[in-house]
Amino acid sequence: MKGVALWALGAIAAFLATAGAFLLLANLLGNPAASDPIPQADPPQAQGSGPTLLLDFPEDRLEGLEKRPGQRLALDVENGGNEELPSVDLTLDATSGNTARPRERSYWETVEQLAPGESTTVEFEIDLSPQMSAEGREANPAGADPQPREVLEARATTPEGASAVKTAVLAP
Repeated sequence: MKGVALWALGAIAAFLATAGAFLLLANLLGNPAASDPIPQADPPQAQGSGPTLLLDFPEDRLEGLEKRPGQRLALDVENGGNEELPSVDLTLDATSGNTARPRERSYWETVEQLAPGESTTVEFEIDLSPQMSAEGREANPAGADPQPREVLEARATTPEGASAVKTAVLAP
């Protein structure tokens, strides 16, 4: 029994000595730049170095929305850059939070000539009414949330490559 314990103790000592030697060699010969597991990001570009778009859903406008068709939603778009934008394409997607029966509605608008620092409001007429089944009543599969949330996602893009995305989740 004494021989097995000495043999195990010797194996552990040999393993630790070998591991220590490899760690010592790795530290002595290692490249310090390669040891950084997360590369540092390049410094951000100076503000105003190109086209910049800003989108906003003011909360007071979102609070007044109901689950019905024919509502108006205003979205603020601002040119935060130092160049005039000849056109800004806006897309508004209204998606049902009901994953059992997803429903997406999309709306498009275009803003022409947005000067540097200029802000404009774009109105969309949207439909947030619940999805109806073939029988004409609100479709709601068993076990589904009776009042799913609506997700609004606005995207703005320009031919120059500037883009912005803003998302809002409406309470049921």
